[in-house]
Amino acid sequence: MSFRFKPTELQHFNWMFNLAPCFPVNASKINIINEPNKFYDTIYERFKNAKRRISLASLYIGTGELEKKLLEITVHNVRNTKDLNFHVLLDYQRGTRGKDNSQTLFRQFVNGISDRCHLALYQTPRLHGTWSKALPSRYNEIVGLQHMKLYIADDSIILSGANCSNDYFQQRQDRYIEIEDQDLANFYCELIDEVAKHSKLDQSDPITSNISKEVVIKQVNQNIKYLINKWKDRQASKLSSLNESITDKDTWIFPLIQMGEFNINQDEQATCEILSSAPEGSLFRLATGYFNLTEKYADILLRQCKASISLLMAHPNANGFMGAAGPAGGIPHAYSLIARKFWQQVVNFGQMDRVQILEYERTGWTFHAKGLWYYPPSSNVPWATVVGSANLGERSVRRDLEAQAAIFTSSLDLQERLHNECSRLHDYASECSTDLQKRQAPLWVRATVGLFRTYF
Repeated sequence: MSFRFKPTELQHFNWMFNLAPCFPVNASKINIINEPNKFYDTIYERFKNAKRRISLASLYIGTGELEKKLLEITVHNVRNTKDLNFHVLLDYQRGTRGKDNSQTLFRQFVNGISDRCHLALYQTPRLHGTWSKALPSRYNEIVGLQHMKLYIADDSIILSGANCSNDYFQQRQDRYIEIEDQDLANFYCELIDEVAKHSKLDQSDPITSNISKEVVIKQVNQNIKYLINKWKDRQASKLSSLNESITDKDTWIFPLIQMGEFNINQDEQATCEILSSAPEGSLFRLATGYFNLTEKYADILLRQCKASISLLMAHPNANGFMGAAGPAGGIPHAYSLIARKFWQQVVNFGQMDRVQILEYERTGWTFHAKGLWYYPPSSNVPWATVVGSANLGERSVRRDLEAQAAIFTSSLDLQERLHNECSRLHDYASECSTDLQKRQAPLWVRATVGLFRTYF
């Protein structure tokens, strides 16, 4: 049975039902969080009051006071709640960096209940064996990372691009969308569990240490595809059997996974199709903390996309790498240089009236928000958004593990809340095409950006 969106404004995206499992919900089950401190308060309360499960996926957990308080209240809840389990998935390279790190902090808090508190540390197969030790700390992180950001408590899941760390709880702007739905939470929990199976479990040897990289890639590819197809079939069956009763649902959620090194390209496919499917007169507002569009994305935006485009990225002063020691300090300049080259393409294609490029700059803040908002023709509010951890760039598509969701809605209330979310980010944005032309990147950045672009 083929499924279709009921609203005509969404008919261009009916192909989504064939790409990913669909989870219909009511807009009242979706909570849009706009501020970093509210994000922290929300996960603190959810983890404090969870009764059945807590699952967290992040690049790392910071070692500041806010992170310690979060772990403390979470572990306290686990100790006092029978059958409550706490699962954490982090990146191995980033989570074990330095003497005091995510792993050592986790061990401090879970002493005595390690049977119900589980830490998995994912390591890209590219670094299995001697490669993990061959590259220096920090530099080994450019090869590939666990980059999904998922915060699950019982049937509530927060999709975000924010790490579980102090900066992201205070003055580092990201996006945070909470959805209450048991099936959707089950899906993302199973995703975390699947990656954990191929990760180093805390206080044990890597379970993949004696398995070749090729075998690991094949296993993960098969298992993730099985997970996606299982849920597609399950949700399709549910949609078919409940066809009459789901007409009251006004919002449709499609989880999207991107794991380029395992040949899982669901999010890339969805992004390309979304950008290509929108009709003339519509608008896409896109955001990324790190501007480095893949050639495919740039080509679609300039050659195939009929909608108007607004691209929001971090000003160099709002880039988290600004002022960093060593080569990392050149990263903000590299992103500006990449953006300048893209804008030159816009000019060469005569697309200046259709494409706009903006930068976010807010005193004392950094910018890490990512995703897109879709405004149909003649609409002042978005009817769809994509939210999650991916940055529309080379790293997200080729190297890192990413988890996203495409959300389509006919609810005016949710549309207005999504518009408010998007507008708040643009309150600190200004058009930057002229400034990009004037900026001078250091010579060494200009000389090397092309060589290392796929690592950004």
